[in-house]
Amino acid sequence: MPSFLVRNWHLKLLSLAVAAGLWLFVAVGERSQLALAAPVEYVGLPDDAVLLPDPRDRVELQVEVGRWAVSRLTSEALRVRVNVAHLPEGESQLTLAPSDVQTPPGVRVTRITPPQLRVAVAKAAEKTMRAVASVRGQPATGYAVTRVLVDPGSVLVKGPRSTIETRESVETAPVDVAGSRATVTQTVGLVLPDNVYPIRAGRVQVTVEIRPETAMQRGGKP
Repeated sequence: MPSFLVRNWHLKLLSLAVAAGLWLFVAVGERSQLALAAPVEYVGLPDDAVLLPDPRDRVELQVEVGRWAVSRLTSEALRVRVNVAHLPEGESQLTLAPSDVQTPPGVRVTRITPPQLRVAVAKAAEKTMRAVASVRGQPATGYAVTRVLVDPGSVLVKGPRSTIETRESVETAPVDVAGSRATVTQTVGLVLPDNVYPIRAGRVQVTVEIRPETAMQRGGKP
């Protein structure tokens, strides 16, 4: 090893330590205050429960950011995780803490607005319901609707037990046949009650058969 590298090594080590400390002071000491919106994630909800009504999905955060960490601060980097695993049935009020916020290094949460969230938990149920087509409008003059088919004809949904147990069917989004002279086939969504969602497919295919009235009068033969 060249002698100049080890000559006065203790002074060089001290200089290196001072330089590192000065960099750390500048990097950490120069901090900015920013206000950002962050999404809220509700985690730990049991399979036999649902949240209602729709809980708040974003909160406002005030954060302190070191200059070196500003480039890492994006809307995807901040996330509030609310644990609802042990909430009782009914309404609860949760107090948010900085520890509930996921942040990149160099970011410190100083304020959360609102500081509390109201969350209601209800017992959930699953049920297979008949899908009923909603048809809007009338075919062109001289034409008529002869049959309406929905595929699949039933859907499995999940939601609050009090809502699910009182319903046997769910409507599709409207299929417009106004002025049509031929069969209309559309893939549409479902019109579901609040806090009810499909377990599997959330869309169905609706076929509205339309034929000339003269053909119907001849016993169905065109």
